[in-house]
Amino acid sequence: MPDNASIDALPSLRGHHLIETLETIEPTDVTRAGLGPDAIVRAVDPAQLDRSGVRRLLDALRRIGAAVPSVNLSDVESATFATLIATASRAQLDDVFAKPDLREALLNEAFQRMRQHVRPDRVGRLHAVVRWRLTGGDGNGGIGGAGYDRYECHFADGGCTVRAGATDGTPRATITVSPVDFLRLTTRQATPAVLFVTGKLNVKGDLGFAAGLIRYFDLPSPRT
Repeated sequence: MPDNASIDALPSLRGHHLIETLETIEPTDVTRAGLGPDAIVRAVDPAQLDRSGVRRLLDALRRIGAAVPSVNLSDVESATFATLIATASRAQLDDVFAKPDLREALLNEAFQRMRQHVRPDRVGRLHAVVRWRLTGGDGNGGIGGAGYDRYECHFADGGCTVRAGATDGTPRATITVSPVDFLRLTTRQATPAVLFVTGKLNVKGDLGFAAGLIRYFDLPSPRT
């Protein structure tokens, strides 16, 4: 177990040195050091890590969070989360999504953040369902078969609720996209129109509605 001096030094660690420590430290020592999840993520620059670095960071956070509920990915500030995604390489994010438990956790987190950043003034009286199909999944919720993870955004009464899986109704638009491009979309690194014309996003249903979907959200921008 680290001594008090080692614990006090935790906030000064950066990059892979911090990740290596988080992988072995007692979870409660993180809170003893006064190190919160936002500070942990801000201390890591994906550009300075190898392909596995972002996966190891998220794995370490999940390990600690299982014992210390205050260390949770949902407590990372929106701009910090967006910066992590924006600065991670496609290879690093692919490595994250190759691990089923991290894939589920990261997609759940991204969709919940969409719900939190909805613009009630723009949703207004809109009633619509958008179904997302994320490629490379196993058909979460047991609906729709293998090959995709499915989520739905339900717009109603000025808000947006999110659920995993698919309902029986007909959505206004069904969007098929890779998990990496979905994260790029929700962190302002790409737009539906650009992903569509480059063949990275497919829309079934109301194409115009799907193209303007982002206007209903006040999505955070990465820190510069």
